[in-house]
Amino acid sequence: MANEIRGIMIPVTEEKRVLLPNAIIAEVISYNELIDIQGSPNWLLGNMNWRGYDVPVICYDTLSSGNKTQMKPTKRVAIIKALGNIEKLPYFALVVNGVPRLQLVTQGDLQVHEMDKNDSNAVASKVTIQDEMSEVPNIRYIEHVLTVANSKLKVAT
Repeated sequence: MANEIRGIMIPVTEEKRVLLPNAIIAEVISYNELIDIQGSPNWLLGNMNWRGYDVPVICYDTLSSGNKTQMKPTKRVAIIKALGNIEKLPYFALVVNGVPRLQLVTQGDLQVHEMDKNDSNAVASKVTIQDEMSEVPNIRYIEHVLTVANSKLKVAT
């Protein structure tokens, strides 16, 4: 169907879901041990090696809410393709809390909610699809804060 977009609904906490276009999801993989980044913000959990790339792993909920999220042991991360400066940051990863699923989105299914003035810049919009609330992350903002953080931090050896 021409008016249909394939998305991936990613659970980032038990209560919070993010919706991303399928095209920017490189892969959902098992969670590997992270390389610590000294002095990193609480939302930047570390780096992991994926196909020869050092991929920063973030907790989207902590970044978007400003509150330290109690992380349950996770088994997966979603590798996201960068939209901006792919030479410096070709990929980053979101911690997944559950199993991501394909979500076909049509205009009739999507209800966009008004943003609150207290909402984080990490959130591009809030939407409901088939009675399920989710957030659409602001990928450009996430890439920006990752670039800023990486320029100030040093990976532990």
